[in-house]
Amino acid sequence: MLFRERPSCQTHVRRNKQYLPAWRSGAYAILLTLLEESQRPDYPGYLTRLQLQTMAQPLCDTSFRKSDSGSFYTAWSSMAGLVKRGLVLRNGSPAKFSLSDAGAAMAQQLRDGSDACVSKHLAAPEIISIDTSDDDSPISETQDGTVAGNGDVATTLMCDNKQCLTVSAPIPMKRKATAANMRDYENSHLSSVQSEKTSHRKKCSPQEQETADNTLILEPGSFDVILLVDKNETAGGSEPRRLLEDVAVSELSALGTLFELRHLKVADFTWVCRDRVTGQELVLPYIVERKRMDDLASSIRDGRFHEQKFRMKQSGLQNLIYLVESHGDNMHTSLPLDTLNQATINTQVVDRFTVKTTSSHRDSMRYLSIMTRLLSSTYCNKTIVSCHHDRLPRCHIRDDLVSLMTFSEFNMASSKTKALKVQDVFIKQLLQLHGLSAEKAQAIVERYPTPRVLMAAFQAEGSAGEKLLANIRYGSLNRLIGPVISRTIHKFYTNHLLS
Repeated sequence: MLFRERPSCQTHVRRNKQYLPAWRSGAYAILLTLLEESQRPDYPGYLTRLQLQTMAQPLCDTSFRKSDSGSFYTAWSSMAGLVKRGLVLRNGSPAKFSLSDAGAAMAQQLRDGSDACVSKHLAAPEIISIDTSDDDSPISETQDGTVAGNGDVATTLMCDNKQCLTVSAPIPMKRKATAANMRDYENSHLSSVQSEKTSHRKKCSPQEQETADNTLILEPGSFDVILLVDKNETAGGSEPRRLLEDVAVSELSALGTLFELRHLKVADFTWVCRDRVTGQELVLPYIVERKRMDDLASSIRDGRFHEQKFRMKQSGLQNLIYLVESHGDNMHTSLPLDTLNQATINTQVVDRFTVKTTSSHRDSMRYLSIMTRLLSSTYCNKTIVSCHHDRLPRCHIRDDLVSLMTFSEFNMASSKTKALKVQDVFIKQLLQLHGLSAEKAQAIVERYPTPRVLMAAFQAEGSAGEKLLANIRYGSLNRLIGPVISRTIHKFYTNHLLS
C-alpha cells in the first residue's frame, strides 16, 4: 500500500492589530477629553455623561447627541467599545467615566501623534487654502509662521501634485473647558439647532413651515416622565376623597409613582415626557392595555378584544404591552381558562405584543411603578424632539436623540370618532367576522382597498369567487388566509340573505 506524503501545512500566525481610534472620531474625542481633565488639579476623578459629551464635542467631527441621516449611531456610541476594551472605566448610577491605565497610555499616544500631525500639516509649504471654522475667535498668522487662534482649521494640501488632501486639524487651546465653557457650548448647540430649523423653514411650503415652527425640543434633564392613567381605570368622580379611595390611585400614590389621571382614547396606560417649564408633553413609545381575566373573556365574546388590539397597533407607539391580571382563581369567567390562555399566547406570538401576567391588581400597579422608574432613568439623559405621527421613525433605546409625537396628536389619532378613511371602515367591518384578525384584514384591504372593489372581484370570478382570498398571505410568518375564511367573506358580501 502506497502512502502519499502529506504536504506540510504552513501555519499563519494572526497578529492582532493594535486598536487605535480614528482621528476626530467619537472614541478619539472621549479619550483625549478624559486625559486633559484628569490632569487638572480640581479633577474629581470622573466625568459624567453630560460633561463628557459637552467637553468632547469640539474634538469630534460628528455629534455626540444627534445621529447622522441614515444612521442610528452617534459619536457617543463608541463609548461601549471603549468600556469593552478596558480603556474607559464606568462605575455607579448615574454612570461615572474615567480612564484606565491602558486608556491613559492610549490617550497620551493619540495626543502626541495629533500634535505631530498638526505640526507637520501646518508647516507644510504647499498649502493651497485655509478655511476657518465658524468659531468666533479669529485665526491669524504669527511671525514664526504658526497659526494662532481657537477652533479647527481645514487645510488643503497637495500630495505629489496629483490630488488634494483635506485635513481638519485641531488647534491646541491654552484655556481648558470649564463650567462656563460648557454653558457657552450648550448655548451654541441650541443656536445651531434653531438655525437648522430656520434654514429648513425657508425650504418648506406654508403648511410645512407651520409644522417646523412648532417643533419641540426637550434637552436632557429638562423634563419628567409621568405615567398617564385612563380615567376609566379608576372609580371616577371629581371629589378628592373618592379618588383617594380608588385602588389604582391609592396604590400608585403609596409607591411614590409620578402619575396623572387623563382621558385616553386608546389603551389604559401610557407615559409622557413633560417639560418642567412649559408643560408641553411628548408620548413615550410604550402603551399598556390592562385586562382582568373576566374582562378578557367578555372582550373576546363581544369583539372588543381584536378591535382594541388593532387600534393599539394604529396608535403609532411601537412597544405594545398587554397586561393580563388574575381574578381570584380565574374559574368564574364566561369562557374556559384554556381559551383565555390561548388568546394571550396568540396576542404575544401572532400580534407581537409584550404580554405581562400579574397575580392581583396591586401587583399590576407595582409593575407600572417599576416601568415608570425604568423609563425615567432611561430617557432622562436623552434629547427628545417632537415629530409628526406620519413621519415618526422607529425608536431605539440606545439612541441619544429620540423623536416622539405630542400627546394631543396621539390622542387625536387614536380617537374613535375621528374621520375614518374607507379602508379603515372596511377593516373594522372585516374584524366583526369570526376568525378575522387585524393582520388578515389588513392583508385583504391591501389587495382590495374597498368593499366595492372586493365585490366586483367576487362577481368577476363567478362560482370560483369562494376561493378568491384563500391564497392571500398575511403576517410575519407569511401564512395563507385559507379557504374557510375566504368562503365566509364571500358569503357575507354576495348573499342578500344571511342565515
